[in-house]
Amino acid sequence: MTDRVHISPMPIRRRRFLAGVAAAGGLAVVGARPAWSAAQRGGRLVIAEAGGASTDSLDPRTLTSRYHALIGYAFGNCLTEIGRDNALIGELATSWDSSPDAVNWTFELRRGVEFHDGRTMTSEDVVYSLDLHRGPDSKSGAKGLMDGIADIRTDGPNRISITMKTPNADVPYLVSDFHLLIVPAGTTDFGAGIGTGAFRLESFTPGEQYVGTRNENYWKEDRGHLDEVEIASVSDNAARLNGLMTGELGIIGRLDPKTASLLGSNPDVTVHDSPGPGHRPLLMLCDRSPFENPDLRMAMKLAVDRDQILDNVLNGYGSIANDHPIPPFDPFHASDLPQRRYDPDKAAFHYRKSGHTGTLKLHASEATHAGAIDQAALIRETAAKAGMSIDIVREPADGFWSNVWRKVELMIGAWGGRPTADIMLSTAYKSDAPWNDTAWHRPQFDELLASARGETDFAKRKQMYHDLQVMIHEDGGACVPFFINNLYAARSNVMGLFPSGAFSISGTRAAERAWLAS
Repeated sequence: MTDRVHISPMPIRRRRFLAGVAAAGGLAVVGARPAWSAAQRGGRLVIAEAGGASTDSLDPRTLTSRYHALIGYAFGNCLTEIGRDNALIGELATSWDSSPDAVNWTFELRRGVEFHDGRTMTSEDVVYSLDLHRGPDSKSGAKGLMDGIADIRTDGPNRISITMKTPNADVPYLVSDFHLLIVPAGTTDFGAGIGTGAFRLESFTPGEQYVGTRNENYWKEDRGHLDEVEIASVSDNAARLNGLMTGELGIIGRLDPKTASLLGSNPDVTVHDSPGPGHRPLLMLCDRSPFENPDLRMAMKLAVDRDQILDNVLNGYGSIANDHPIPPFDPFHASDLPQRRYDPDKAAFHYRKSGHTGTLKLHASEATHAGAIDQAALIRETAAKAGMSIDIVREPADGFWSNVWRKVELMIGAWGGRPTADIMLSTAYKSDAPWNDTAWHRPQFDELLASARGETDFAKRKQMYHDLQVMIHEDGGACVPFFINNLYAARSNVMGLFPSGAFSISGTRAAERAWLAS
């Protein structure tokens, strides 16, 4: 049984379209299916992305950023994978099925898969790996997804059974999450980076780089072409760009939209651009002063000029969002929800009603995206017209996710989206989700979310997700002003990449998919 997420084209803003036409001679927008039969083996590829920290580890539970996902997918695999055209395909699972009520699930496992230490993967390894992320004491980023599971058990050496506490039609998508890598049963020391993936650990320096060499026994015949891959944490945007231009780097993430069109004039560089669900929200912590006040939250949402940010920070590489995280191409997107626009007069009304006085501190860092500081500056300017005073606190990239995220009252964050609406909402908005980074707690929301994920009638489920988006839009602690395109760049000899899933850099699976043309 497989499912497919339909993705329709995102509306193209006129300014962005004209820029693309002007650069048509050199700007390559990639979406065509690569010819795997032409893939060449060999070579070394360096992928540079921001998001590393000195506290990094190879424990799948600790992965947080796109940089970490690139590393995880280099040495490990999940049960399922989001493939080309966002089709859900089997990875370490070959097939899956469920009871009619979507409570009981079985997954058939691929046979003959070896871990890097030579052990053959069995159902015991899979159960152990998934259980790492469960339980009241779990600190995993996937805990919110796994809390809905009542039991995971082996059903022979090559099959597992998952029983949900309540119905969940999205379980096959859930197990594609980059945290849920399969490791050998009993693993407690993750420093060896033992997985089933295309690359064996050669070296790992927290916050700096992962280096892997080709796993000659990799079970995917059409993946893992490179002799060696290095995934480097490079926080500085200029350093990533310079490294790409000189050829020192093969792929760079977090491409600054302002420089994307300029790269089109370089025949040695390919810009990869596709619609994405990623967003860079303004996060307000709802469980503490001053943002426990809903009027202050509404004032902030009305004080943000979304069009200005999209044009001046993203250079048009994205689309306007409406203060919830479900993008326009998602089948459950609430398209009839009135679009919130910049309105300084209404913002001033809600600000006065909130009773707040004084200066708000807005924390921002380029750890989230290249234009974070510019975005903060625009918010400060437009909020001032509503009588709101904002100071910008510029945070360093190193340690941002451990020292700032979920710890300050007002900040610009970063989300890469998730393959389904339910997974996105369960990860970031469910009251007890570890990654609920606005500390927004609504029992009514949690109850409706649980009902929606178990509803198998599409029309009823769509209405439920619609109502969930309305709750976030009206009361939530996140101002989501835009969706950002998946935008990254590679040397033109880097082949095999294609849009895939919620994340940039070929769904953060570039390490195993890429090959180098001679």
